[in-house]
Amino acid sequence: MATAKVTPRVFKTNKRIRLGIWGLGRGMSFFETCKFLNIDVVAGCDFNEHMRNRFKEARPHAFVTADADEFLKQDFDAVLLATFCPAHADDAIRCLKAGKHVLSEVTAFHTMDEGVRLVEAVEQAGKVYNLAENYPFSEANMYLARKWKEGLFGELMYAEYEYVHEVRSLSYTYIDGVPVQPGWTVHSWRSWQNYHYYCTHSLGPMMVITGERPVRVQSLPSSPRLAGYMHNKGKGGFVAPSLIRMSNGGLVRNLMGATTNDSHVQRLWGTLGAAEQGCGGGLKLRLGAGGGAPKFEVRPSPDALSGLAAKTGHGGGDFWVLYYFARQILTGEPGPFDIYGAADVTIPGILAYRSACEDGKPYDVPDFRKKKDRDAWRGDTWEQERYDVKNGCFPAGADRALTGRFTTVMKDLVQYSLAYRSYADWSKVRKDMVDPSKVEWLAYELLLLADAMKSVYAEARKIADAFPSSDGARVLREMLELGGEPEVMKPGFKAALKRLAARIPHDEARAWEMTSLLPPLRGIADATPPARGLKWRLMPYISEYSMHDARQELAGKDGFVYIRGTVTRKAAGRGTLLMCADGPFKVWVNGKESGTVPAKGNPCNPDEFRFPVTWKKGANAVVVALSSNKGGAWGVTVNGQ
Repeated sequence: MATAKVTPRVFKTNKRIRLGIWGLGRGMSFFETCKFLNIDVVAGCDFNEHMRNRFKEARPHAFVTADADEFLKQDFDAVLLATFCPAHADDAIRCLKAGKHVLSEVTAFHTMDEGVRLVEAVEQAGKVYNLAENYPFSEANMYLARKWKEGLFGELMYAEYEYVHEVRSLSYTYIDGVPVQPGWTVHSWRSWQNYHYYCTHSLGPMMVITGERPVRVQSLPSSPRLAGYMHNKGKGGFVAPSLIRMSNGGLVRNLMGATTNDSHVQRLWGTLGAAEQGCGGGLKLRLGAGGGAPKFEVRPSPDALSGLAAKTGHGGGDFWVLYYFARQILTGEPGPFDIYGAADVTIPGILAYRSACEDGKPYDVPDFRKKKDRDAWRGDTWEQERYDVKNGCFPAGADRALTGRFTTVMKDLVQYSLAYRSYADWSKVRKDMVDPSKVEWLAYELLLLADAMKSVYAEARKIADAFPSSDGARVLREMLELGGEPEVMKPGFKAALKRLAARIPHDEARAWEMTSLLPPLRGIADATPPARGLKWRLMPYISEYSMHDARQELAGKDGFVYIRGTVTRKAAGRGTLLMCADGPFKVWVNGKESGTVPAKGNPCNPDEFRFPVTWKKGANAVVVALSSNKGGAWGVTVNGQ
C-alpha cells in the first residue's frame, strides 16, 4: 500500500493565509514554497496571457485575471507583488488600501517621495509589509549572520559585495524567455533602468549579516557599456560601484551592473576576523584578529528549516522571505525587511545613481522611521529619465511586419553572437590554454547553431538596414559586429567548424549525451534510472561556468530529458557534485541516487546545488533527469569537486 506524502508542518497553527500573486513571471517562482508555510494560492493577475495560462495550469481552480482592480476585489489575505520594478510602490499602496498584506519583490520604491508615501501607507493600513529580498538567506549568509551576532568577527571595518549579472537578453524578453510583445517594443524596465536602483541583492546580505544600516552614499559616473543594451543616453554606464558608510562607521563597496565577468563575490572584514565567498571554493573564514591569521574553508551548520529551504529557489532564499512574511502575519514577529528595513536597503540605490549624475556628490541616507527624515524628502520625485519602450526603438510608421520580429531576433542574436565571440576569442589564445582542446568544444557548440545563426543574422541585418538611424538598428548592428557577421556569413564557415570539431576524441565526445524530449512526469521525484533503448545524442561541452542551452529544443514543450556523462577523478574519496539547473531535476552517481530538487521555477537565475557523493578513481557515471518545466528550463551544468 502506497504511503501518502505529508507536507512538513512549519507553524504550530491551522490558520491559513489566502494569497494572490500579482505578476506571474517572477511571482510563480515562489509557488511551490507556499504549501510548506500555511499559504494557499487562490488568485493571480498578469497582463500577459501566456503568464496567466501558465498559472491556470499550476492552479486550475484559482481566480486569474488581467485586471488589477478585479484581482484586488477578491477574497484573499495577502499579495505577493511581482509587478514591474518601478511600479512596486504604487502597486503596494493599492494592495494596502484594498486591505491586503504585501510581500513586495525588490526594490520597494523608485523615488524618494514614493518611499515616504509607502512607509506612511503601511503605518496607516496596519498591515504586514515585507520586502522579498532573498540573497541574505543562503545557508552561508545565515551562518555568517549567526556568527557575527555571537561576536566572532568583531566590528565591521569594510566589506565588498557584488551583484554583477550580464543579462542583456532580458531587455528583449520576459523573465521566462518569451520575447516581449509587440515585437517592436522592449522590456518595460529592464531595457533602461540603471543598475544602481537594483542594489538590494548585494547590499541586503551585508546588512542582515552585520545588523548595520547605511547612512551615507557616494558614486562616480561611468560611461563604457556592453554592446546590445538599450540605455538612456547620458545617464551613465552599466557597471555601477558605490561607496556606502554604515551606521557603525564601517565602509562598503557595493558593485552592481553588467560586465564581461559575472561576479557575486562577498567579502567582509571585521576587527576580529574576515569572511569571503564567491572567490573560488565555498565559504572561507580568516580568524585570529590578524592579516596573516589562518584562513580555512568552513561548512555552514544548517538551520532547523534548511532542509525545506534547500528545495526552493535562490539557494533557499525564496523559502525564507515567504517564511518571514507568513510568520509575521501568523505570529506578529517582524521579519528582517519590514517597511523600514525595505527603505534602508532601497534608498542607497536611488541616491547612488543621483550621486553619479552629479559627478560624485555624497548624500546622507535618511531613516524613514523618523517623520522628520521623511518630511525632508516628501515630494521629491527625482528619478532617471525613462526610455520610451513602446515607441523608442523604431520611427513612427515603421513597417510593423518587419519590426514586429525585433525582440525575437534580438533574443536569438544575443545568444548566437556571444557563442561566436567565445569561440573566436578563445581561438586567439589557444596556444596559451592549459587545455587547448576546449576550443574544439566551443567550435562544436557553434556548429550546432550555425544554420540558425545565418538565418537570424540575415534577418537582423534586414531590420537594421531598413531603419538605420533607429535605436533598434543600433543594438542589432552592435550584436552583429560582436558576433562576427562577416565571418559567420562566409560560405565556408560551417565547414571550418566541422574540421575543428572533428578533432574531439571519440570517447571524449561521447562523455555528455542527452535524450530526446520524453513525456512529462507527475513530478521529477518520480524519475527512475533511464531505460535501455533510449536514443542519445551528443551535447555541447559542459563546464563549471557554461550551461547547455536547450531552449531551442524545449521551447514551449513539456516533458523531461536524461543527460548522462562522466566525471573523472584522480583518486577515490568523498566529494561534492555541483549542479546548476533551470528546472526540477534528479541526479544519480554511479547508479546511486544522489539528490533531487523537485521544484525550481526561475529560468533566469540558475541556483547552485551541492550534493555529497563518494567518488571512485577514474570515470564516474553521472545521470541527470531534467524537467523542461513547461519549456521554462533551458540548461544544466554538472561539475564534480
